[in-house]
Amino acid sequence: MARLSSTKNQFGGVVVSAEDLPVSADNFNRILEHSIESWIAQQVKVVWIKVPINRSELLPFLYGAGFENHHCRKEFFMLTRRIQADALVPDFANHTIGVGGLVINENNELLTIREKDHVEKFPRNWKFPGGMLDSYEKLEQGVIREIREETGVKAEFEKFIGFLHHNNGQFMTSNIYAVCKLKALSHEITIQESEIADARWCAVEEYLNDDKISDYNRQILKNAVSGSGLKSGRLSEQFYLQDYEVFF
Repeated sequence: MARLSSTKNQFGGVVVSAEDLPVSADNFNRILEHSIESWIAQQVKVVWIKVPINRSELLPFLYGAGFENHHCRKEFFMLTRRIQADALVPDFANHTIGVGGLVINENNELLTIREKDHVEKFPRNWKFPGGMLDSYEKLEQGVIREIREETGVKAEFEKFIGFLHHNNGQFMTSNIYAVCKLKALSHEITIQESEIADARWCAVEEYLNDDKISDYNRQILKNAVSGSGLKSGRLSEQFYLQDYEVFF
């Protein structure tokens, strides 16, 4: 009897080939039943199956056979089924990463913004430009891009200062907010009108003395101007080839 094409992984599970799924949904269901029997006999721990979006008609059969959603993207669904009840199925990625940029110019002025969705409720909430990293984007690239998009200011990365972590991020995720110090390479401000209400250069001391500024922003800025922080660097060639981003 035919079985779904699969390969073993290093954790005692199997991964079903998305490229070799039967064309007929009814045929898939019959083969799935026999495959599950075979996986049970082989004492497989977990079955992973990626279903391309254009094969979504297979999902009801998988749910009926005890498979559960693990994660999805625009082009596929990933489902799992524990064959052994105590098998470990690791969670999918559950954090988003945002970046904030402390951009300071030659006059010791800090680049600050007010966002449109905050300006009415928090009119004095001048904050650092920044936003969410794009997929596969590095911190250094992302913070430079966000500053340019929101304010039009060109900046050069200097060092990583610190981060804030919380569990109330977008899309029911936790969030890591990484703050970096940058040197201004231009001065003229051109705001991103879709998101930003206004932006300005503010003397660092004036910003630190503003009682409406959050404690976190005040402390992270103090750390930045005091000289603390980590500069970006490279590891050995073998690590660099794996696209690591490191700060020392």
